[in-house]
Amino acid sequence: MAEDWSIDVKKYAPDADDNVIAAIVRHCGIALRNRDSSLVSFTDTAETDLVRESYCKKKLGLTDPDSVLDAAIAKVGERMKADHTKNRVTVYYLLAEAFNKLGIFGAVAAVAAPVAAAVAAPVAAAVVEPVAAPRAAPLAAVPEVAAAGSMRWLWWLLGLLALAGLLWWLLRPKPEAVVVAEVTEAVVPAAPVAAPAVVVPEGSGVTTQEVEGKPAVSVYFDTAKTDVTPDFAAVAAPVKAYVESHPGARLAVSGYNDPRGDAAMNAELSKNRAKSVRAALILIGVPEASIDLVKPAETTDTEDSMVQARRVDISVVDPS
Repeated sequence: MAEDWSIDVKKYAPDADDNVIAAIVRHCGIALRNRDSSLVSFTDTAETDLVRESYCKKKLGLTDPDSVLDAAIAKVGERMKADHTKNRVTVYYLLAEAFNKLGIFGAVAAVAAPVAAAVAAPVAAAVVEPVAAPRAAPLAAVPEVAAAGSMRWLWWLLGLLALAGLLWWLLRPKPEAVVVAEVTEAVVPAAPVAAPAVVVPEGSGVTTQEVEGKPAVSVYFDTAKTDVTPDFAAVAAPVKAYVESHPGARLAVSGYNDPRGDAAMNAELSKNRAKSVRAALILIGVPEASIDLVKPAETTDTEDSMVQARRVDISVVDPS
């Protein structure tokens, strides 16, 4: 049956695609089983309206105005007017061909082939066989060869220079190590500074010195006098400070006497001078309880001792 439809279609479209015809036959389905429904009556308005609405719009997806679609249907009918039996398959094929919708039924390859052939033809005509480039004359390569040779010589030269630099570095004379002798200055201990000699006043006066690390004061008097000079407070300040900073320390006050003359009178004078010194210590703030009047051990009778005999010594006595 499919061959009968194909023969009828090819009366109007000799190059019709059999695959498309078969697809249209499948689309029509059971309508082709009945003689009347397999034909299209172009004089029946209801029939042409059915072709427009059901086939052209729904199947082919056309959105043209009804007047355009009706004109196309009428044109197909005019084309087939000589045929008393206007087969539905042929009508549907010619309408799809008129609106270029054969692709809906699988005619893509059939349509694309002629197009591809049409496009390929001018392209093929435009393809020109490549022309081989003329060979360069042998002399043209000479500069390149010369340049390559120059570059090779340059690399060789750079390599030789690098090698020469390496050899120089390895064989260069090594600088002698300079040994810097460490100079150590000998530390010579300073000679002990002798304590300045105590100047003994010719008349009255006060002197101070250190004895075994402790302050000591000597008070000198004029002959037959018991007056303490005004500078006593300043000179005796170290012994006062020592007593204050060393709890339990005491001050021993010893009065020497001149051995010449009356011994009893000299002893009394010495005692009174010691009392004057004690009073002076109390006056500068030394506690009386920290002062002891002590008789001296001895008195010499040398010329120098005559001056020393007119003195009273103040010495520090630490608690035992």
